[in-house]
Amino acid sequence: MEENFIKWTDKDIKFRTDSNKLKYQYTKDQIQAYELDIEKENRKKSMECRYCYYIKNICGFSAMVISYCGICKEPILNNSSDINKVCDKCAGSKGLCIRCGGDID
Repeated sequence: MEENFIKWTDKDIKFRTDSNKLKYQYTKDQIQAYELDIEKENRKKSMECRYCYYIKNICGFSAMVISYCGICKEPILNNSSDINKVCDKCAGSKGLCIRCGGDID
């Protein structure tokens, strides 16, 4: 596979630079939200640790995937290839993140 050559202009370079600055600011905002835990109540309701809730970029293929809870082996039906590691029951009773299986706090 080969990409077609397109000559960049000063406008293209400025667009890329500005885009990177926006991505940097977004990342800073996500880190600040993580540190302050500004949505703690919602995060705990969704049974996610700080990292998975604020930082992790969820990227998966759209597909129905069955995974298994790392604690009880209960099947978990996921609507993406980015699968949950722990079932709701085990996450709730043990205070774990459903996404990564780490401590929710």
